[in-house]
Amino acid sequence: MQKTRLSYDEEETFRKKLIALLLSGADNPIASKVNFQKELFLLIKAMPQFESIFDFMPHRLGPYSNSAEHIIENNPELFVADNKGIYLSDEGKQFSSSVKKEMHPENFLALIQSITFIRSIYDHLNDDELMFLVYMTYGYTEKSDRFDALLKRRKQLADSLLRKKVITHQRYVELLKG
Repeated sequence: MQKTRLSYDEEETFRKKLIALLLSGADNPIASKVNFQKELFLLIKAMPQFESIFDFMPHRLGPYSNSAEHIIENNPELFVADNKGIYLSDEGKQFSSSVKKEMHPENFLALIQSITFIRSIYDHLNDDELMFLVYMTYGYTEKSDRFDALLKRRKQLADSLLRKKVITHQRYVELLKG
């Protein structure tokens, strides 16, 4: 069976919906644009059926989706990006609620479990910790202007990830060996 390709408008709407759900997955904003990009990337890795919709590519600060950035910047009625972080406006919260109601319950449950998991773990990491973990797990280092500096701080970053209980001791050892 052949996959049907969504139109540009359908893809844009889908991106808005998925980003709204990601941002609604915790009571606090996502701290930075870097963390937003990485948390969305991790969600897409957990839900590979959505990979083509966001087209993550190697970038200065790791995996980056221009289309995700475009959604945040061009929908100020839904999304706010300011010194508090990235979060839903009041209208964005209403939009997110309507998206939840239109989803099939099983699909919503699987998606929201992934979102809640990602937000509960990765919201507590600073940009460097999250970039380091994503680089070491998925690559995307080709165009990075931070990877070498992060590698020089490998032990400090791995120690911090272990202390925050984001990684196991086995993963800690793997990160140190690189």
